Amino acid sequence: MLLAQRGLASGAATSQRVRGACSPACALRPAALARPSSRRAAPLAPRAAGADADAPPAPAPAPAPAAASGPGAELVPDSEFSITKISYGSILTPLGLGLMVYGFGAYFTLLPGTDISSVLLIYGFPMSILGFALSYAQLEPVPCATTRAAYELRGSQMTDIQKQIREDTTRYRYGDEQHLDEALDKIWRFGRQGNPPKKMCPRLRGLREEVVEGAYCLTLEFESKLELSIWEERQPKFQSFFGPGIVARIMPTKQGVDVQLISDGSGAGRGGGEKKDVLPPLMPGLPARQQ
Repeated sequence: MLLAQRGLASGAATSQRVRGACSPACALRPAALARPSSRRAAPLAPRAAGADADAPPAPAPAPAPAAASGPGAELVPDSEFSITKISYGSILTPLGLGLMVYGFGAYFTLLPGTDISSVLLIYGFPMSILGFALSYAQLEPVPCATTRAAYELRGSQMTDIQKQIREDTTRYRYGDEQHLDEALDKIWRFGRQGNPPKKMCPRLRGLREEVVEGAYCLTLEFESKLELSIWEERQPKFQSFFGPGIVARIMPTKQGVDVQLISDGSGAGRGGGEKKDVLPPLMPGLPARQQ
């Protein structure tokens, strides 16, 4: 009996020690479970009312098409090769100087080729002089910006005069003071009574090929100090001189004036040849002749 009571007392003490040892861990377990997680879920996008959860996402909007003309228009690079777009002075000058230098070196036995030194000097000296002269007298081509839409309309709407203007002004010229010198002199008649002086002659600074109201347009960018009213008075002369088949418009800009030569769609001026000169009649009363 006494042994039984001692066993019960020892069992109760053991259970109290085990319960006391487990109580701190058991007290911390609910706090650990209640602690919020450091990772936060990304917020869900609001879903429209009645939208299906399995429906595919809406497609992205298509990009806007490129403009036919203006600052955002797609430009076409000028990849057309022509010998007239190469400066002859930049070729002849270094070639002539090279022949002269080697000829002098061979003549004084500093370089091999003593037998041909005289030939090198004979050809090198005039070639270098011609190169210097062409470099001094050359007129550099003006830049031309061509839009994709205007490039596609070249073959169907560009007139012969528009093509001639673009080809003449985008190549090197020699001996001319400026591009379209003769054309501007005939239109403005500088130095004559009632007309501006020669020093006020506009300067062509660039070309633009663009589409205006669905038609091909060649725009001449002029740097000028003349008043806009004087330009507007010459508008009929621009249209008649660069015609037929075009409509001329005068547009003011910061540097001067833009002259727009717009194809009228009539097909005139597309005969495949150059504009003929008008000759005086043989006798008074007869119609004018064409060359």
